[in-house]
Amino acid sequence: MTMEHRDTKRAALETGLSESLEQFSGKLRGIRDFLNHKYYEVDTFVECILLSMISRTNMIALGPPGIAKSAILREIVNVIDFDVFEGTPYFHIQMGTDISPNNILGAPDIEYYKRHGIIKRAYQGFLPDAAIAFFSEFYRISDQVANSGILTILNEGEFKNGTDTVKTNLRFFMADTNFFPKQPDDLDADETDYRLQALHDRFLSRVLVSPLQDDDNKVRMILMDDHDSTDLKLSLNDLIWIQDHLELVELPEAIARAMVEISNTLTKKHKLFISPRRLKMSRNLIRASALLSGRLTCRMEDLMALQFSFWQKEEDIQKARDLILDTIGIPESDGRKFDKMALSILQELQSNIDNTHNLPTFNPEKLYRQAVNDLTKLLEMILKKYPVPEEHAAVEKAFRQVEAEIRKLQLEA
Repeated sequence: MTMEHRDTKRAALETGLSESLEQFSGKLRGIRDFLNHKYYEVDTFVECILLSMISRTNMIALGPPGIAKSAILREIVNVIDFDVFEGTPYFHIQMGTDISPNNILGAPDIEYYKRHGIIKRAYQGFLPDAAIAFFSEFYRISDQVANSGILTILNEGEFKNGTDTVKTNLRFFMADTNFFPKQPDDLDADETDYRLQALHDRFLSRVLVSPLQDDDNKVRMILMDDHDSTDLKLSLNDLIWIQDHLELVELPEAIARAMVEISNTLTKKHKLFISPRRLKMSRNLIRASALLSGRLTCRMEDLMALQFSFWQKEEDIQKARDLILDTIGIPESDGRKFDKMALSILQELQSNIDNTHNLPTFNPEKLYRQAVNDLTKLLEMILKKYPVPEEHAAVEKAFRQVEAEIRKLQLEA
């Protein structure tokens, strides 16, 4: 893309913004950094929220209770400036069997029903009138609510009210849940299973949120300032403008072909079907990734956004992620990086031996023990990013080499 073309597109994208595109994407990154600093081990979760919000994509966070899913989603709401929005800025509800359509769509007009025999609701202040919506424990939804038209709101952004079809104000729908619905090949005759699967399919973005793994991060969590906040504010009007003009972010044909290749491979190799609708809609997650990075053209690394849409079951997540990484070429780069890190540890060991072997305090056993400890941490780092190193030749080579160096040092010590 020529500089002139890029400038033209940037001017078009900035026409309706109250600030420059650089400022807008900079704020988004600032919000991301704030959340990753306040909370721990949530980088992927936060990335999913922001990409979904930019692309106006329905998203759901899945994971056990008590791991800050709701807290982080509420933080997102807190950084949005709703001042100039006409309508209901934000709608939140915690789902349960006692929640009825009236709690979500508004109370029905009894007189209208008596005259026409059709339900017409006063929906102001409820989901059809809201710009941002957050549903806690979404999969505790009742049959009555599921059949009340919520799928149409999530799919088409429309709401059947009496004889009228109302275009909703909904700009970002987010939800969380403490459990996975049954998958198509596990479904039984229970109608509830089919209902939840239909709802699950309406979320283009899905992210698995796990409990804290690192003990040091658990300590930091205990000591954290719960009242820590940010002054960054994201104008809702600017967000709406970006959503409506996201197609101005260029998606090259090579990226589209890579999307198709990833989709086909997941189907052939892992029996994971990516519907044409999901494939097409995922392009805006990729565009959102470019915009979050301050770019108007998508690059191969933006394909990582597909990790939020190209999976169905929990066991699919790593398969999709590994395939995306391979397509981008990241494992080869990481393999080289891991090799350099291992070499640096070994060079540091030799340097410490050379510099201290004539000193009375020379303690080779301690130096070797430190090097083995550093290499062991490197192994843990590799396994955290690549749980199955054998699936990536460059990573496996680096992993086996580090293992060999550890055994060698242990023998030498």
